[in-house]
Amino acid sequence: MQERIWPDLHELPENTVTPAQYSYRQLSRSDVERLSQLVRRWHPDVGVGIGRVFSDPQYYLQNVSLAGEADKDTIVYVGVYEGEMICVMCLEINLLNRTLFNKFGACAPQHRGTGATLFAGYAIDALAAKLDIAMAWGYVTTKTRGMQQMVERAGFNPVGVVKFSDIELNAEGEQRPVTEAIYAKYYKQHDALEPIREANLTPKLRALCQALDVQVLE
Repeated sequence: MQERIWPDLHELPENTVTPAQYSYRQLSRSDVERLSQLVRRWHPDVGVGIGRVFSDPQYYLQNVSLAGEADKDTIVYVGVYEGEMICVMCLEINLLNRTLFNKFGACAPQHRGTGATLFAGYAIDALAAKLDIAMAWGYVTTKTRGMQQMVERAGFNPVGVVKFSDIELNAEGEQRPVTEAIYAKYYKQHDALEPIREANLTPKLRALCQALDVQVLE
């Protein structure tokens, strides 16, 4: 029998941050077709590029840990309001270095700003404690402030900016490269890391470390 990767949600500490009218569950096989349709509706701009897989049922069936089935490195949680799915988050674990990658998140427009997506910060923190995670990270769009503000409130900090990291559709339906910020949150002490030494850095990387307040030894 395959060893479990992901704990059940009821095994995690109580979620006291997500408004009570929203419930979350692990994605099940019976949810896949409907979720794929909803993602296309919520975020038509991700119909190309990396995000397009989240509109494809086969992606979930082949790559995601589905409720009651064998665990895989990727898990999806869906938020539910009055019986309908209204948001989704996708996490991937790297078991070798104990990191979590926030691969994707989306929310129905009418539920944005309601607190429904506060579950994301809660889930990452709770899983980090349960699974002995060292770092969680992900890409955040620079097109709007909303996602940046949400992840910063959850304790994440920007550590870089990447141009051409993805492709999305603009308002005219044209494919355009987008720029995203990389955000990270650390759960282990920095003194557990191999120290960064100034002699090993180029001037540009040294300047970046200074801007990010990363300790560098002489």
